[in-house]
Amino acid sequence: MDNKWRRGDLVICAVVLCLAVLSAIPFFFQSADTLICEIKQEGQVVKTIRLKAGYRDTITLERDGVTNVIEIEGEQVRFARSNCPDQVCVRTGTLTRAGQMAVCLPTRVTVRILGADAPIDAIAG
Repeated sequence: MDNKWRRGDLVICAVVLCLAVLSAIPFFFQSADTLICEIKQEGQVVKTIRLKAGYRDTITLERDGVTNVIEIEGEQVRFARSNCPDQVCVRTGTLTRAGQMAVCLPTRVTVRILGADAPIDAIAG
């Protein structure tokens, strides 16, 4: 079996690489000063925060004996601690860009970063 690259293989790799770079460009040039953090519990907005350099806050939410600690430092948001069994929310890591989201299912808490000028996706009636 011959493991050499052919011209077609190189073309396909180049096209895929170009598409990946082009799709990532909007995320790299997102202006950080237009980011908004929205924290919801059970579908209700608990807090909406405009993310900016120098801002710090710690939010503690509890439901059915499970406690979430959400830390906001400048333009970054994360679940710092949780005593939920699976720790998925904590392992999600730090959110820094519009469109990123972290969820803790046992407490029904969602943390989402929105762009300040983001259009409405849908309206349910």
